[in-house]
Amino acid sequence: MLEIMEICLLTILGLLVISLAYSGFFGFLYMGIDRKLVARMQGRVGPQIRQPFRDFLKLCGKESIVPHQAISWLYEFAPILALSSALTLMLYIPIGIAPVFAHFGDLIVILYLLTMIGIAIIVGASSSSSLFGAVGAQRAMVMIISYEVPLAVVIFGLAWRMSIAQPGIPAFSLLAFSAQNVWFLGGPLSFIGVCLLFLTALMCIPGAMRIGPFDIPEAKTEIAFGPFVEYSGRALATFSLTYAINLIAISSLTVAIFFPQGVSSFIALEGVGGVILDIIFHVVKIFIILFFTVSVVKTVTARLKITQAVQFYWFTLMSFGLLGLIFIMLDYYWVV
Repeated sequence: MLEIMEICLLTILGLLVISLAYSGFFGFLYMGIDRKLVARMQGRVGPQIRQPFRDFLKLCGKESIVPHQAISWLYEFAPILALSSALTLMLYIPIGIAPVFAHFGDLIVILYLLTMIGIAIIVGASSSSSLFGAVGAQRAMVMIISYEVPLAVVIFGLAWRMSIAQPGIPAFSLLAFSAQNVWFLGGPLSFIGVCLLFLTALMCIPGAMRIGPFDIPEAKTEIAFGPFVEYSGRALATFSLTYAINLIAISSLTVAIFFPQGVSSFIALEGVGGVILDIIFHVVKIFIILFFTVSVVKTVTARLKITQAVQFYWFTLMSFGLLGLIFIMLDYYWVV
């Protein structure tokens, strides 16, 4: 019995290491590409693409200083909670191959883990005894509530339609999206509805990643990095790694819902070669999505006020999501 438990623990540990290596590497890689792209679009040279890797390694070698009046155990636990939530999240999301925990969770768990990353940031900022951290925590909490509502509309709407198209597969399982293309669930009205839901999901990414107009919790020129103002050394490196992983996770979730198809099935390539090709194709897809939702948005927009961000997500984007849901429902009930 003990040997079986040891094997299971070693297997889970190995999967976490692989998840960390994959998502961390490609997350930092795109962060470097993003900084270069934004600089070029703004007429600057920009740093080297490998700069995020250097920054992370430099922080790992620095001392983590805990503020004197901080709640030390919460302050030090927050980065660990954020990183563990991000790593667990990657085990539920396809990365060109089936996720490790494909049969042990669903989109509700994924939403929960996405929220846990934000909650960890709020906990760390609130326990830091910094006024800037407290303001950043308040803004982070508002942003989570803002973008998660339209994102939930997208997921629940498509899951409802999937439950009808694939009765034998759990509605909130990503396996349902792999088995059925969301773009061809119905007629023209359904296609229009999916397009609106896709745009809604895309615009949730800048809010989740706190960039461009939604760089409100950190606001470096206003509240000096907000929730992370007191963090340093390995603790700040942990948050940086979490950000890189989350960047890959949320874009991979969008790909898994709307563009889950791989290349190997089209060219009838099996085995290791097919797996490698699907993973490469998956990376290309998430980089394209991140280019439009992160790099372009960051380049052409300025930061909004927190009230403007809430209005955008709860009224403008929510309207797109609900309208898309209405189109899908009309298509189904009209056809049926």
